[in-house]
Amino acid sequence: MKGERCSLCGQRAGDRRCPALDRLICSTCCGKERGRSVRCLPDCRFLVEAEARWRARRSRELAEAWLAWQREQPDLPWPYLHALAKILADFLHRTFATDAEVERALRDLDQALSPIVLVSAAPSPLGRALSSTLVRLAQEGKVSREELRSAARALADWLSSWRILEDERRFVRALLGTYPPLSEEPGLILRP
Repeated sequence: MKGERCSLCGQRAGDRRCPALDRLICSTCCGKERGRSVRCLPDCRFLVEAEARWRARRSRELAEAWLAWQREQPDLPWPYLHALAKILADFLHRTFATDAEVERALRDLDQALSPIVLVSAAPSPLGRALSSTLVRLAQEGKVSREELRSAARALADWLSSWRILEDERRFVRALLGTYPPLSEEPGLILRP
């Protein structure tokens, strides 16, 4: 095993065993090919560690960008924007999505909250799930339909300008880093 070359590039020493390929690869190829030519296993420690670093970095970027956005547009419904981001993060912890899919889901939510029913394409699965939850809250009077719609529209517009080609999950990673999953540890059960 010592001295074996990376099975992807053949140039550098293979310093880690890739669980997906079951072969030695170098850390450079692992980073470059992760999620591209190599279908990483979700429990791969290299994937988990890299994703945690990405989330932390993107979370810092999001915090800075939102502070600037809030200074530029203080009249937006900020409590609704933050609540919407937290709800989105909850959905994204349970399902894979790209920034483009999140933007489409926000536009689907905007349409679902509209007082005018327009016939358009079917909503995306994420848009349908998000809309079914939030439209119900608006119908029950628990949230303002207009404020929520304004927040969805503003966030979709902002997201379209913040997305980048180099990372199709920039916003998703930022949300996941900003709003970690709720603890699913079982609580203490007391019996009489």
